Amino acid sequence: MKSEKTRKLIFWDLDGTLMHCGADGTKALNETFRKLYGLEDAFSKAGIGHAMDSVILDRILENNRLDKNDLGKVKEEYIQTLQRVLSQNQNKKVLPGVRELLEHIESSNNSFNALLTSNLRRGAETKLESVGLRRYFSVGGFGDDFGEKWDAAIKGIREAESHYGLEFEKEHIYIIGDSIYDIECAKKIKAISIGVATGFTACEALKAKEPDYFYDDLSDWKRLVQRHEW
Repeated sequence: MKSEKTRKLIFWDLDGTLMHCGADGTKALNETFRKLYGLEDAFSKAGIGHAMDSVILDRILENNRLDKNDLGKVKEEYIQTLQRVLSQNQNKKVLPGVRELLEHIESSNNSFNALLTSNLRRGAETKLESVGLRRYFSVGGFGDDFGEKWDAAIKGIREAESHYGLEFEKEHIYIIGDSIYDIECAKKIKAISIGVATGFTACEALKAKEPDYFYDDLSDWKRLVQRHEW
């Protein structure tokens, strides 16, 4: 049972923050549309770049004049394909310090882990399961709904509060992420931003967005615990 002292909610981005699995998500998405519709390179041809998965799927269906009622079938095929692709990836890995920090927060008296990702919930769970991290996340904000990542964050806060029967003040909500999008998300909802240079965004670009805190990686996880009182 968590204590009554100041409660803190720590949102984790997934790809590039918790783990690396290369371009497995994109690969699985492309294979899904190739198998179901004979489309090649569906993701790149959608011309949307990085966005919530729900937006990406909608754009691909729309651009190719496919029946949007097929969305459920597409998602199911995608998850099955993603499971297979991840199982074949011998280079996927949990990033430095992540497992230790998750374990500490899981057992702490006042802090709670939560996920915040553009991935579909089932896609995120599949990725986490592939590297043994799924058990640390009961709640979060996901890419199943239209909108931006900050919309998912707000929904994730509500989910966490409902799940734990607690209220979290914005000044005690953290977002850890490896991208500019994560820092912008934290600023949008007035949460504390923690930039970490373990993804594909250059350190200088991350620092230019002025996160509240910045780390090259999370290998010195005890430092974070002490500094943020998790």
